[in-house]
Amino acid sequence: MNLRLTKSHRLLKPGDFKHVFDGVEIKAGSRHLSILGCSSDLGHARLGLVISKKNAGIAVQRNRIKRLGREVFRLRNSDLPSIDMVLIAKHGVSSLSNPDILALLNRLVDTMIDQYKKHLVSRDIPANTC
Repeated sequence: MNLRLTKSHRLLKPGDFKHVFDGVEIKAGSRHLSILGCSSDLGHARLGLVISKKNAGIAVQRNRIKRLGREVFRLRNSDLPSIDMVLIAKHGVSSLSNPDILALLNRLVDTMIDQYKKHLVSRDIPANTC
């Protein structure tokens, strides 16, 4: 099993982010983090990160949050359906410890998977196609 996170698994262009923000189909959130998602035809999930200076002050904190987000995405990528996701940091996320952020991200990913399955049912699409 290949657990590498390549460029094809990341949202890189502004148009990719705009597609997710304009076409949000599923979302999961907490006080510190949110994930927005929309369906994709690529056959695998992609991740984009929005970690602003306003919400996570210094570069060390922003990079830590991005690194943890990419790690959870990399490890859970085989569980994820074909969706584009954007991880958004909110105010106060930098005060959380690494284990807390990892646990929160895993809960949000589980919520995204559940909501995607419900979204497929509402569109009458068989769940085994994801």
